[in-house]
Amino acid sequence: MMNEKEAAPRKRRRLKVSHILIILLLFCVGAFALFRLRLKSKLQARIDAIRAAGYPVTCAELDKWYTIPENAENAAYTFIDASWCYRESGEIKSLPLIGEAKLPARTESLPDGMKTAITGFIADNNEALALLHKVAAIEHCRYPIDLSSGSDVRLYHINELRKCIMLLNLEAIWHAENDKSQLAANSVMSGFSLARSLVKEPLYISQLVRMAYHRLTISSLERCINRTAFTDEQLASLIRCLIDAEDHSTLARAYAGNRCCFLDALKKPESLKPAVTVDGKQISPMNTTFFELYKAVGLADMDAMLYLDFIDRYIEITKLPPHQRKKASDALEARLESISNIQILLHMLMPGWSKAVTIELRSIAGLRSARTGLAVEHYRLAAGKLPDALAALVPAYLDAVPTDPFDGNEIRYKKLEAGFVVYSIGEDLSDDGGKERTKESPNWDVTFIVER
Repeated sequence: MMNEKEAAPRKRRRLKVSHILIILLLFCVGAFALFRLRLKSKLQARIDAIRAAGYPVTCAELDKWYTIPENAENAAYTFIDASWCYRESGEIKSLPLIGEAKLPARTESLPDGMKTAITGFIADNNEALALLHKVAAIEHCRYPIDLSSGSDVRLYHINELRKCIMLLNLEAIWHAENDKSQLAANSVMSGFSLARSLVKEPLYISQLVRMAYHRLTISSLERCINRTAFTDEQLASLIRCLIDAEDHSTLARAYAGNRCCFLDALKKPESLKPAVTVDGKQISPMNTTFFELYKAVGLADMDAMLYLDFIDRYIEITKLPPHQRKKASDALEARLESISNIQILLHMLMPGWSKAVTIELRSIAGLRSARTGLAVEHYRLAAGKLPDALAALVPAYLDAVPTDPFDGNEIRYKKLEAGFVVYSIGEDLSDDGGKERTKESPNWDVTFIVER
């Protein structure tokens, strides 16, 4: 048998191993605690720097950031009055834009039945239209929404705006059909002004909606110029309106707003969406217990650091010349896709911002094509013929030929058998000769066409 003297060293050796394991465990715990403290400190420093730069970092701060000058008239209240006066009566389905009816080709007259339906609808909404034109004359707008509620904010005005924008566009088309060019121009400009009421709203969805309203109003303007003759003064006013509609700061404000919602979501996991799909895979909902564990191991803070990096870069992209933005945003999107799916929160709360950049460029292309098209028509009124090239419009009708936001070259122009087309080559970067977008065509340009 082993005597007591032989057993003692082995016992001491067993104690030494256990001590080492304890020390290693304590070291790991300490290292992890240090890692978490440094990460949290680094994140807080980033947040403090954002606030020092004049940006909000909480949804409560965002609500105060979305403001208009003190004592300035607020267009939102006049708009609310207009929305209360809006009426949808009669056979709405027979109306274009608002109902299910489709407008005829831009050069064709409205069918008698459609024109009668529009006439009745306009008459029913005379009071709302008078107020909407009044809204257009008010410079500042701050809708009464509570951004401090974060992702739970209720945007009731968005749906009301859609109906009122449709109403103004329908009125413009109706006036053009009756050859009332000044009234048609007023309705178009009021449509752009109503879209402008969203310019300062620091929300991603609000800016996408604003761009959609631009596309709709440009389409109505294109129809109007094909159905009535605008005067020199009216064309000049419309050109100024299109210039004012091009605002390059809107997406930056939207990114700042989304950043606040993200940082607030770190503190309130219940505000997170119930599920998300990443690379075709469904990611499980984040319940409170899982989220707290996710935060405890530092993954939430790591997500936040990456998110802030992406936001900074997207804000920088908005400051680039338009034709450089898509390439930069595509590269950033590729970087996001390369990030591991373990960064669940990042993938959950990063919307398709690369797509938003493309949508904005398409909106800019539409505004610039329309502006240039109006300048061509302005030239034709004075010279009695179309210009041979857009350079002839400078400086009398344009300060310079607008550039295509997709490739940086000048907006394109081509004479047609009857009239002309002004166009941008669009996001496919392919010059399709001014081919109009249709459901059937895979390739198209961003066009403004006058056939007369």
